[in-house]
Amino acid sequence: MLSLLFLFFGGQIFIDFLGTDVILLDRCTAVRGTAGMWNGAQSFAYEIKGDGAVILRCFSRDSRAEIPERIEGFPVTELGGYAFSSHFEEERLAEEIRAGRARRYAPGMLGEGPALCGERLEEIVLPPTIRRVGRYCFYNCGNLRRIEFHGGLSDWGSGAFTGCHGVRSLRVYTDADGRSHLKDVLDELREELEVGYFIGSGTDRPPAELRLIFPEFYEEGVENTPARILENHVHGSGILYRNCFRGRVFDAAQYDALFPHARAWESGELVLRMALDRLRFPHGLTARAREQYETYLTEHLAEAGKRLLAWRDPDGLRFLLEIAERTRHAGEPEHVGTSEDTGWSGHVGRREYVERAADVWLEEAARLQYTEAVSLLMERKRAGRSRPVSRRRLEL
Repeated sequence: MLSLLFLFFGGQIFIDFLGTDVILLDRCTAVRGTAGMWNGAQSFAYEIKGDGAVILRCFSRDSRAEIPERIEGFPVTELGGYAFSSHFEEERLAEEIRAGRARRYAPGMLGEGPALCGERLEEIVLPPTIRRVGRYCFYNCGNLRRIEFHGGLSDWGSGAFTGCHGVRSLRVYTDADGRSHLKDVLDELREELEVGYFIGSGTDRPPAELRLIFPEFYEEGVENTPARILENHVHGSGILYRNCFRGRVFDAAQYDALFPHARAWESGELVLRMALDRLRFPHGLTARAREQYETYLTEHLAEAGKRLLAWRDPDGLRFLLEIAERTRHAGEPEHVGTSEDTGWSGHVGRREYVERAADVWLEEAARLQYTEAVSLLMERKRAGRSRPVSRRRLEL
């Protein structure tokens, strides 16, 4: 266990970590909490390597780790091996600190929490100064859900994400050319992932934003007994999507060209999310790709609206209403509604199709008691953008 020594002198408090580093805090700061009770505060064990600092361990009572860009004047360039794993040699770290080969850093806090590692870690934010992540850094961090990093991080150590089967969200910030090592991370994480991809971060202009979904994939060994060989079968479109890169740059055109594979292999909910995200964040979206996504949403209009209502996404609902309006005024070719999508079937014109889908949305919003959506949909009806509300009574 790491110990603290508190010395009260002259109206100020000195904190001694294992007799190595002494931090001076004002008494008025100290009265804000007691030792070890500062939620969200972090401290770090680190070492100096060349001109940069290497994070060896993070201590916090929170589940979110936010690595600073600099520690005591040194840029933070690396996360050490096993830094966030529970399989870490704590006694060895304590010895390194006592010997002066490692240091402690606790900015503006009194006391510290336990090591933030293993299943306690749920989110980590890395600064743009990080260039390397050590081997098995997040080993068996089973509750890790979200990772944020920058394109300059070029070296992900072997086994860094071993046992991290809960990761669902990535945020990546790149230079103006879109270079990053996102593909290295995607190759390690085979589960379904939502990726926020920000191109041109750190420039004078706002970055171009993409919202991408990379489906899950898994491999299965199947024995071919007559041939006496073991065949490797890959399931899911995720492996195809993880190859949508030209070197270190994401290839939007290749990603969009795979949409038919997603339609064939993935769930309807996932395909809807893919289509909505590419249309709402259309960086690199060609006219042909836009048409395929809009066609899919038009064919599943009622279901798309119900999903957005369930997700409590008013901006997404407004976007879908714009697509519905374009569909409604695009002429009157016959359109087929399906029982799966709307609860009715048959050949109807575009306007009737959109109006019936709008009724489905309004009923679903009422059922969910989603008053903001009910108001939005009713306002659209009053404005004459869809047919009047049916006579069925809606109870909130």
